[in-house]
Amino acid sequence: MLTPMDIHNKDFKRSFRGYNEDEIDDFLDQVVNDYEKLFRENERLKEDLARAQKDNDNFHEREKSINDTLQLAQKTAEETTSHARKSAAEMKENMERECQNMHREAELSIKQQLEEATNRVRAIVAEYDRLVRDKNNFLRKVKLTMESELAVINQTLAELPDPEAEEKRAAVRVTVSEEEKAALVHGIGTPESSGSSQEPRAEEEQAQQEQPASQEG
Repeated sequence: MLTPMDIHNKDFKRSFRGYNEDEIDDFLDQVVNDYEKLFRENERLKEDLARAQKDNDNFHEREKSINDTLQLAQKTAEETTSHARKSAAEMKENMERECQNMHREAELSIKQQLEEATNRVRAIVAEYDRLVRDKNNFLRKVKLTMESELAVINQTLAELPDPEAEEKRAAVRVTVSEEEKAALVHGIGTPESSGSSQEPRAEEEQAQQEQPASQEG
């Protein structure tokens, strides 16, 4: 590509019937000036184009970086969302499992407590029944002992002599003795009187024979 200096330094050959040299030089000067302006403008445009190209490249790089960042962010968001959903599902499953375990443990604990309470109630009822049986056995033994003692007492009372009968017998003996004395004093010795006196003696002898028998019993 020609430069302004190339045009300015261009040397033309002279001829016999050539153009006017001054006019040519003036025209060339004008062309050089215009061309120099165009050349500088072209250089400026090239520089602007280069800067624009550079800016465009930077823009494309930034756009690519932004796109990559957006894609990474989207991928990260999707992974985060997927992980969050998975974590939520696992958390929900774990919570359900824990709730089931807690429910099962609560049921087992309540069942165990009911069984223990039932066993305690059964033990208390069994102990109560045992105490009732022991009490009844004790009362029966006491009753039998008391009945046996009462029988011994009744037997002992039956074997003791009757004071009233003894008093009657003693009164009879005293009466007979007094009558005998009176008969002896008055000299009464008739067979009737002797016979009547013998009857009290026979009763007295019989009473004396009964008294040892009752004491032996």
